Formats: sequence, C-alpha cells, structure tokens
Amino acid sequence: MRHNRTPSWINRRLSNGTDPDPRFSLANERTFLAWVRTALGLIALGVAVATFVSTQETKGVSLLLAAVLVLLGGILAAGSWWRWLSVERAMRDGHGIPPSTLAPFLAVGIGVISVLAIVAVVITV
Repeated sequence: MRHNRTPSWINRRLSNGTDPDPRFSLANERTFLAWVRTALGLIALGVAVATFVSTQETKGVSLLLAAVLVLLGGILAAGSWWRWLSVERAMRDGHGIPPSTLAPFLAVGIGVISVLAIVAVVITV
C-alpha cells in the first residue's frame, strides 16, 4: 500500500501493482543516486575543462569537450530518473527488470569524450 506522503505526480507514473519488498526499492534508489553522482561528476568535469584547460591552441576543442561533458551529464541525470521509474514499475507489476539504455549511452559518450581529449592533446604537442 502506498503511503499518503508520496507526491501524487509520482503515484500517477507508477503502476497500480503491489509494493515490492522495500529492500528492492531501496536498491533501485541507490542505483539511481549512483547514476546522478556520475552525472554530477561529468558536469563538474565539463565546467572544469571549460574554465581551466582552454589555451589558444585548444580553445575550440576544449570548449567542445566541455559542452559534450555537460550535455552527457544532463542527459544521464534525466535518463537515471526514467530508469528508476521503469524499474520501479516493473517490480510493482511483477515483471523482469528492463534492460538499461544508460550504460551503453554512457560508454559511447565517454568514447566520444576520449577522442576529443586525444585531439586536444595532439594539438598542444
């Protein structure tokens, strides 16, 4: 049974299934918070790159790198909430956990970031 303290906008997005074992909901929440910490780290790194790494030779590449880091962090933060919601719905409905799209997205994003970082290093050498 849902508690009255849960905001109605969250209740509307959750299914009408049964409440899962609290340990599973708490594990889902910890995973959500781990994704948010990763997103915050990417955003902070983007701000740091834009602030401290720019030189005349690498200004364009470093600003692009910073923008990609901040964008990836923002998308990851929003996606983590969607992931939390889809897992919570699946648990309430008694279905299997849906596959994650966040991990492949993050892996591709970090691959793009690494290419941009290599370009920035090559330009300065």
